[in-house]
Amino acid sequence: MMVDEDDEAYDLIRRHLLRSRGFDVSGYSPSFFSRVVRKRIGRTNCRSSIEYVGYLRRNEKEVNELISSLSINVTDFFRDPGAFEELSSRVIRPLVLLKTELGWSTLRIWSAGCATGQETYSLAMCVLEELRKEGLSTNLVVRIIGTDLSKTALDFASTGVYSQEGVKGIPRRLLSEYFEKRESGFEASQPLKRLIRFTSGNLLDQPTRSFFDLIVCRNVVIYFSRPMHDRVIDNFYQALRPGGFLMLGRTETLMGPRRRLFVGIDHENRIFRKPEKSMSLSDP
Repeated sequence: MMVDEDDEAYDLIRRHLLRSRGFDVSGYSPSFFSRVVRKRIGRTNCRSSIEYVGYLRRNEKEVNELISSLSINVTDFFRDPGAFEELSSRVIRPLVLLKTELGWSTLRIWSAGCATGQETYSLAMCVLEELRKEGLSTNLVVRIIGTDLSKTALDFASTGVYSQEGVKGIPRRLLSEYFEKRESGFEASQPLKRLIRFTSGNLLDQPTRSFFDLIVCRNVVIYFSRPMHDRVIDNFYQALRPGGFLMLGRTETLMGPRRRLFVGIDHENRIFRKPEKSMSLSDP
């Protein structure tokens, strides 16, 4: 039986990424993986997939570019504004009020698969706006973690600097309130940056942090195979505190037994809540 040259090359690429970077792509759907690789082959002017394998092995920068492409680095500020409005009113505002009322000290949010940071800064603005609306002068500590696999994307996100075109999704008042004009565009203000820390993270790994009040991961798991999807959702469940919230993209949902782990809060905007009482996949 003859082995297709592309199939052989894709297998060698998978092995190289795993061996050299510990980056496991076995869970990505084959169509998505091959589409990304073909795009990189064209960008590097390689004449075949086998030639690209050699190029990848010799070029660490290309390894970074491939990983970045596989990390789905496509995002905007307040992508789908209606979803952010619902998240603010149905999740962030109640969390802020509850924690302030009970005297709890920290609000923890995880922006998973944050790419170049627009979603993460959007979440920070939502929190600050809810504090402003409620007129709260509080000792509440807000900690927002943005994670991604792409070092290039994280480095960009950490600067907090976006072009004129890049900030078009930010309402004018919020842009004036939370960003400062620069020659190169607009930079997130220090009060906004202080809430956020960007760090490398693989959604397939066991979560090293827990007791998050909210995890937002939009338009990422749709590209994953079913086993990979289930593994990521299990990790989110472990990372959330009892009663914590999970938000996915509008085209994504929980599948199979994972539906039993969460309670649906807003079907249209894919907002779910982890029950106060821990569940398991074997529970009826």
